[in-house]
Amino acid sequence: MGLYPDGPPGTTVPQNLLKQGLFAAQERIVDHAARTWGAYETPPRRLLDIGCGLGGTSLYWAQEHGTSVTGLTVAPEHLPIVRHFALYSGVADRVRPVLADVHDLDETHAYDAVYANESSGYTDRARLFEVVAKALVPGGWFGIQEHFVGACEWREFMDGYYRTRLGRHEEYLAAAEAAGFELVQDEDVTDAVAEFWMQSMAWNTAELDRLRAGSGAEAGAWTPDRLEQSTIAHSKFFRLWREHAVETRLLRFRIGGGR
Repeated sequence: MGLYPDGPPGTTVPQNLLKQGLFAAQERIVDHAARTWGAYETPPRRLLDIGCGLGGTSLYWAQEHGTSVTGLTVAPEHLPIVRHFALYSGVADRVRPVLADVHDLDETHAYDAVYANESSGYTDRARLFEVVAKALVPGGWFGIQEHFVGACEWREFMDGYYRTRLGRHEEYLAAAEAAGFELVQDEDVTDAVAEFWMQSMAWNTAELDRLRAGSGAEAGAWTPDRLEQSTIAHSKFFRLWREHAVETRLLRFRIGGGR
């Protein structure tokens, strides 16, 4: 998801601008979290990025804060991609992608901070907080960007679409407390991220128009049928976020001890 703190931008702009806007919004929410969590004043020296994917968030922490990042992924095909991007970005010495499942993590006092950007929904929350508590130095923090569901009839649809298992806000707080964490920040950014779905729908329809126009248009990664399915799904998500049936929150927990 991406952050739109100044309200919705236009959707009738060229497709390349829609794409740039989506990317900028995604980086904006990561930077907003880092700023409000105090990373600019006190950057973490060593950070674990859980579910690093293609490495975007790992690159951010290495580039913007000089942090040494270990990025966990369960997809072996991600590793060479992350290494390539890190080399291209000039931070190959600070970004180390690792093929591992966070549930099997067994490190002690190895990191000043742990970060999970929309990846905790794929985890067993109790186990997640247990292994992170052990991996952090005393006084270290655990930052989470995630979506939380309430009583929603579309929960099964969402979990199936993204192959995830979104949880409740209360579930996270209970798991964190049981593992010895203190909640120090809890920011609801639902209203500022709901626009992401509208912008993604605009890009989808622009891509459909481009493909249907023919004229030798080169097909992208998405087929027209897949683009239509995505647009319908995102229209549902937009309504869920707009009505707060799903909430996006930025949580920061601190483990006991230290300063």
